[in-house]
Amino acid sequence: SVSFNNVGDVLVAQGNLAEALKSYRDGQAIFDRLAQSDPGNAGWQRDLSVSFNNVGDVLVAQGNLAEALKSYRDSLTIADRLAQSDPGNAGWQRDLSVSFIKVGDALVAQGNLPEALTSYRDSLSIADRLAQSDPGNARWQRDLAVSLGRVAIVQARQGARATALAAFRQGRDIIAGLLRQSPDNAALPNDLAWFDESIAAIDTNRRKA
Repeated sequence: SVSFNNVGDVLVAQGNLAEALKSYRDGQAIFDRLAQSDPGNAGWQRDLSVSFNNVGDVLVAQGNLAEALKSYRDSLTIADRLAQSDPGNAGWQRDLSVSFIKVGDALVAQGNLPEALTSYRDSLSIADRLAQSDPGNARWQRDLAVSLGRVAIVQARQGARATALAAFRQGRDIIAGLLRQSPDNAALPNDLAWFDESIAAIDTNRRKA
């Protein structure tokens, strides 16, 4: 199953989505059998959840949003179960937060902004909790910024510009703080530029209005 996933990753990198999807689904079939054979094995349950996400990502790239959303929701169901079974497991909580984002992304692509916002806010709630529990964890702080950005995107599209602007600025402040702590991090300048562009776009639209 791991080999099928690894082959799928390479095929995605090569742009061969049809073969990648087949490989991911072959791996998923094995993960599903393992998970059903031992429902109490959290590792196998998580493997299955990740497999659903891999399949969903390829389906999105192929434009099959309905099937992608179903796959993401199957992953979310497992992630939610794991998170509830061990609320103190930060890894399970983060997995759940990521699943909410993937579901939200698919809903945005379908034009379903109200449900997307709900999903993003569920992700934000978890990300905020994790970030507050360990302020020194840069990964969790960035997760919080990403969740804030997703929420702000939907709010801006719904016309709630002031609320979106506040969320964008909060996310930007987090990224700026992380960049000061780790100036050599190659990803953070791109994050900061994205937030600056998003803020500038809202400011421009408000002036035009």
